[in-house]
Amino acid sequence: MNLNTLRSGDLIVRQKGPLSTHYIVYIGWRNGVQVVAENQIGQGVRYTSLTEALAGNKILRFEKFGGSETQRQLVVAKVNELIGKAYDLVVFNCEHFARWIATGKPESKQVKTASGVAIAGGFAMLSSSNKVVRGVGVASIIAGAIGLLSQQR
Repeated sequence: MNLNTLRSGDLIVRQKGPLSTHYIVYIGWRNGVQVVAENQIGQGVRYTSLTEALAGNKILRFEKFGGSETQRQLVVAKVNELIGKAYDLVVFNCEHFARWIATGKPESKQVKTASGVAIAGGFAMLSSSNKVVRGVGVASIIAGAIGLLSQQR
């Protein structure tokens, strides 16, 4: 799969930072421009050009749409239902949005991983003799648990 073979509902995953990625839903060609949908910090769910969504960042991979051809035809309608919905790092980030469109499940592997790391780190801090460090450990465990629970839909 490459940019030339993408179809509506396929996902583009690009580099966002040294440890994070940005998920984009491919829509198709409109008036000579490749259009995508994304959930962007400060913007929420929106349509934009592929060029703007990539923002000069490296494409890491493509993910094929997970539904039937009939479901693929409903991608734009699903995106339209969410236009303007606010970005939320834990419960509705770009990956939640893209996976909801592509698979019907609003999940984020990034949030699950970060939550697991927070819990593990929190438990490691509980063995400290320093009260502050133990307190941070408890807070880390709670934050991680909230992150994991937010993914259970």
